[in-house]
Amino acid sequence: MNTTIKLTSAQVSENIKNLQSFMSKHKLEQFYVSSFDIYLNEYVPLEDCHRFYLTGFTGSTAELLVPSSGKPRLYVDGRYHEQADLECDLSIVEVVKVPANQGVLSTLECDLAKASPKVVGMEGDRAAVSLYERVSSEFKVELFNNQELASVIDFAPMASFGKIQHLTKELTGESTGEKLERIFTDKSKAYYITALDSLAWITNCRGYHLPNNCAFVGTGFATHDKVYAFIDSAIEVECPDDKIEFINCKGPEVEAKLSAISKNYKLSEVYIDKNALNTASYLMLTSVFGEKKLAAKVGGLIDFHSIKTDAELDLVRQAFKQGDKAIYNTVCWVKEQVKNGIKISELDLYHQTTKSYQEQGCKEQSFNTISGVGANGSIIHYGDPKADVFINDESMVLLDSGGYFDSGFATDTTRTFMGSTKEGSEEQKRIYTYVLKSALACQNAIFKSGTRGSGLDAITRQPMYQAGYDYAHGTGHGVGLNVHESGAGIGPTRTYLMKPGQVVSIEPGIYIPGFGGVRIENISIVKKHPEFEGFLCFENLVYIGFEKQLIDESLLTAQEKVWLEEYEAECVKRGTSFLQ
Repeated sequence: MNTTIKLTSAQVSENIKNLQSFMSKHKLEQFYVSSFDIYLNEYVPLEDCHRFYLTGFTGSTAELLVPSSGKPRLYVDGRYHEQADLECDLSIVEVVKVPANQGVLSTLECDLAKASPKVVGMEGDRAAVSLYERVSSEFKVELFNNQELASVIDFAPMASFGKIQHLTKELTGESTGEKLERIFTDKSKAYYITALDSLAWITNCRGYHLPNNCAFVGTGFATHDKVYAFIDSAIEVECPDDKIEFINCKGPEVEAKLSAISKNYKLSEVYIDKNALNTASYLMLTSVFGEKKLAAKVGGLIDFHSIKTDAELDLVRQAFKQGDKAIYNTVCWVKEQVKNGIKISELDLYHQTTKSYQEQGCKEQSFNTISGVGANGSIIHYGDPKADVFINDESMVLLDSGGYFDSGFATDTTRTFMGSTKEGSEEQKRIYTYVLKSALACQNAIFKSGTRGSGLDAITRQPMYQAGYDYAHGTGHGVGLNVHESGAGIGPTRTYLMKPGQVVSIEPGIYIPGFGGVRIENISIVKKHPEFEGFLCFENLVYIGFEKQLIDESLLTAQEKVWLEEYEAECVKRGTSFLQ
């Protein structure tokens, strides 16, 4: 999430006061505020994140429960425990730190049950249907919209959106018509699409309308022969594909347009994803199709685009080659500057990373670059690089970055390195080496077909457990047109089955507040094992050498040394090893 606007504690306090006055007027005892926009998108411009105005917290993911009086409760997972404490004024906002083995929403819902309110308020256009159904089964829920909250909180205006452009088959691997043919074996079915990455995937269109996102804003209705995309009237489109029809409309107009289109089809079911559909849109769909015709399908189209075709995987490989070079060049730049006695800050590193990506053809960063120096490396999703925190030859630096290139597939890679060629301290080397051991364990794992993400998570953490370390986040997430793609993942509670064609991150870490943090992140393709029937393994996508000055070889096993030597040999071939 970007940080283009700042709020003082006094402004946050005033916003809380105004919302609580609004709640009193409507006789609400609790008010739920999500981090989402109306598309339930992960990376929301800060101007459009209502939770930010009531907490000052800039992290991309969190949930907020505002009581009729007293402190709002901000629920954050392990990625944001330290950041939330630093960004929130704890005298006016209570931070609830949710453990890795518990869900943030489930924890919030448990607290809501304990409070036993008679009436709960929600923004209907920013709350998922799945949550609304659970909460409304226990309490009376009153729904409000953006305009109603804007009457009491001064939300910043949004920027205008650029032109939507269609990509050729060479950059997508498959035409929209081919995708429709593959999806719709039954012509009586349809999908209402609200996940922005799914809409971008099926239309082969990109807009880069939101920060860290290649997609365009809108919703879609996919049938066996055409995709109808509903977009704001001010957005221009360049799309010659006759399998796609863009319709400029907004708000209530969508219902009328959709109703007219639906009369051209004999539909038995319209699939919706209740986790990616806001409640206001759901009520609109029930008006058009009737509740019985709406069929819940978790993930919507995700089963199709989380498993990449061979052509898509080639495009992903190309994107990571470009991303690798950008990161390698950035790290080399840091070491050269420090060697020559030039002072560079976290903020300088942040900007240089963007420049390096652009030199490789990057169109947009896939998330807000994390450039943490020294102690700031322990803040897992550190998003506020400082101009007065400098890198020296004893600094350990954590750089987490990614970008979008021509095809729009996201990249995501983390490297931790020393600011110069100087050896790291004993403690720096110790935590780096244990993170490396965990990364190598997962990256080289062989596992049975049908293995779940939780099984691979246990494999990854085991080397750290042997030394008494752990990390408060999942081991990996899916990667696609969205840098955090659903449908695949590795973590303690991840139940996704690992399947060939998935692209996932592997990113263990150790974080010590006040000292620093280490994270190593590679992205891999799940594939069938070349020799063993019924087994799977990984094809690595990232080849950027590890930091030799931070490796304590006495902690590595013989097998780990072999894995490391093989990996570095490939990096040398590609010109991205620091051993050269």
